[in-house]
Amino acid sequence: MPLAGKFVVQAKHTQNPVASCADAEFGRILIREQPKISSLIENGELEHYLVFTNRKKPAGDGTTKERGLKELGLVSAHLLGLEQLRIWLTHHPKIWSQLGFDRFETPLRIQTEDITAVVSAFHATLDGNPLSGGSEDFTYVPKPQKNKINKLTNAYWEEIRTRSLPYFKTIEDFLSNPRNIDFKDMYEDTADEIRRKLITAAPAFESFDEALTCIIDLVTEDNPELKTRRRFATVFLHYMYYTCDIGQHADTVQTP
Repeated sequence: MPLAGKFVVQAKHTQNPVASCADAEFGRILIREQPKISSLIENGELEHYLVFTNRKKPAGDGTTKERGLKELGLVSAHLLGLEQLRIWLTHHPKIWSQLGFDRFETPLRIQTEDITAVVSAFHATLDGNPLSGGSEDFTYVPKPQKNKINKLTNAYWEEIRTRSLPYFKTIEDFLSNPRNIDFKDMYEDTADEIRRKLITAAPAFESFDEALTCIIDLVTEDNPELKTRRRFATVFLHYMYYTCDIGQHADTVQTP
């Protein structure tokens, strides 16, 4: 439901590419705003407070800070971080181009409809059935060099290996089934788009952990079709990385 009433909208920009709303510095910025907010509330000039920032917004910390602001007497308080801004710009790319920002950097934007359809169809084929095989049945290709080149951390790799790898044989069977040729085409189109967009993304991601997390968020957030299938979207993105459909190949890089 749209908000109605009296608003204050602020932008809190930082030059730090890894800054977070959880940082103590950002907490101090909000604390300095509190006397002004309280004064405006007391004078009947403020009901809703919105802060836009290019910092990352951890879910729990953002909720805590928003709750603290509401306790000042606000009807609502909203911290809108980098992830949310990316999602909005992805869904409304004309805003970015009309403002002229596309001349200077390329925000990561992908079409989510195809991968949504693929994940939904894959989920439907499971329907409570056991996975076809397990991680021991899926060809395991050592990835230390690829992980190093793409700056994927050991912790994230272990998450892929232990939680997503058991599904990979089932995904391979699903995509190779002639009946699913349309879904295979959708999958390959999505992988091709992600691969190209990651090459030109600006600013570049600090690690592939961050890139995968961003893409997963773009695909799943505010996507009602994946409401109970978000984990399968994650598995598909991990499969793309594992099979080298996205990310830099180790064998294409010359080792000294």
